[in-house]
Amino acid sequence: MLVWFIYNQVHPTDEFKQNFRSIFQLILPVACLIVGWKWVHYEGKGIEEVTPPDLKCPELERSIEKAKESVPTFLTEVEKGIDGAFIKYPLNTPQGLIEHIWAYVHFYKDGFFNVSLANTPEDEEADTEGRRNVPLDEIEDWQIMQQDGRIRGAYSLIALFEYRQRMGKPLSPKMRTQKEQLLDAV
Repeated sequence: MLVWFIYNQVHPTDEFKQNFRSIFQLILPVACLIVGWKWVHYEGKGIEEVTPPDLKCPELERSIEKAKESVPTFLTEVEKGIDGAFIKYPLNTPQGLIEHIWAYVHFYKDGFFNVSLANTPEDEEADTEGRRNVPLDEIEDWQIMQQDGRIRGAYSLIALFEYRQRMGKPLSPKMRTQKEQLLDAV
């Protein structure tokens, strides 16, 4: 359509001359093409984007137990200096909220993980800069992102998929991709 319009700017046909009123007639079809392209390629939101931050369900409670039971496996990898290790822990915010947030693990020493936040808290007043130490007994989940894009651990994410399935809610294309990355979900 765009090529036809440009061609008629150089060598206009009789039909084009009779019907052409302005360049603004091209804007609507182009806008429709852009919106249609985005709609066709929209993957939807991820599992954590659609989950309320204060969700409480049995699946999440069990995920914390699984994560804590398997912490020795995680610690072995962290002590080897693996890159791509993350923990989830409760972050107390200035507004008095508790946010369950992911943090990148730099190292583990004397019962503490030295971490940097991996995602932004909902509370905009929360301190997101710098490193912090998180005690081992505070972690609720862990994950290791492998070089091929797959993820070990991430029991809370698996729990969110189980919860969504139990509630009969469909998965978006982005959620299906996320679920396929979780090694322990298989």
